[in-house]
Amino acid sequence: MLDSKLLQTLASVIETNGFERAAAQLGVTQSAVSQRIKQLEVMVGQPLLVRSQPLEPTAAGKTLLQHYKQIKLLELDLMQHLRPEAGTSTLNMLSIGVDADSLSSWLMPALLPLIKQYGLQLRMLPAEHLADPDAKQDSTHLCGWLSHDSTTTHGSQCQHLGMIRYLCVCTPAYHQNHFADGLTPSALAQAHAVVLHGQPTRHAGYLQHVAAYQGSFPFSSMPTPDAMLGFIKAGLGYGLIPQALLDNLAENTGLVVVGAPLHLPLYWHHWRAEPAIARILGEALLAARQVQRDEHHHSSTAEATGND
Repeated sequence: MLDSKLLQTLASVIETNGFERAAAQLGVTQSAVSQRIKQLEVMVGQPLLVRSQPLEPTAAGKTLLQHYKQIKLLELDLMQHLRPEAGTSTLNMLSIGVDADSLSSWLMPALLPLIKQYGLQLRMLPAEHLADPDAKQDSTHLCGWLSHDSTTTHGSQCQHLGMIRYLCVCTPAYHQNHFADGLTPSALAQAHAVVLHGQPTRHAGYLQHVAAYQGSFPFSSMPTPDAMLGFIKAGLGYGLIPQALLDNLAENTGLVVVGAPLHLPLYWHHWRAEPAIARILGEALLAARQVQRDEHHHSSTAEATGND
């Protein structure tokens, strides 16, 4: 069985990025910190740290760090259950990894009731953190993350939340100037696309799917779908926008759809061993997505009936 004192030392070294700072944080000598890390490495039979500048945890080190954070959260959850009069609120501070598309459309309405009911302090980490959910996250636990990828990491599981539907849109004038003859290779090679930062491959895959186009295309990148939409509404280009964001706009955007929609799966990744509040958060996300799917189904049915 792993010694919690050794795990705490590893976490301190990783989070403070140094043996000396970890020793100061733990109130022990630097030599004691080194000995504890060596002892833990002997126990697991492999290195846990890359002795570089800055220090980097190995894959095994990241796994043990996440294990330690889960233990601490579960302990807090247990103490809140055993001693509710103590009023411990630390557990109510949770981090979740979010994609920009969800954040711009359905996520906040889903979380607001939970934030109000439980007094949650949520830290939402942007998409670049999602590729490595075990990465160093100061002292706050990453209790779950949204992703289009179903690949799980050690100790986690994922739940399918349905599909995110994207519409490729532009202004009528931009459509007339660039796509009057459709999504032709010459048009796609010249038309200016706008993509979410770090996601040009999504746009490239879309063009290959709807137009069998595999060539290059000029593009600008934006940090959020809202910024992308502003770029498009200004008549500067075209791009993939979550339909939920377009549906949420109070005014008519006056945009036209270019090509077929794109559907991407959405998953909620969370830890198998998780405190009650993290489980409640995941259930709230699943319920919100179910409501949205039902609303979309009823809307699609009504449109089909009206067109008969």
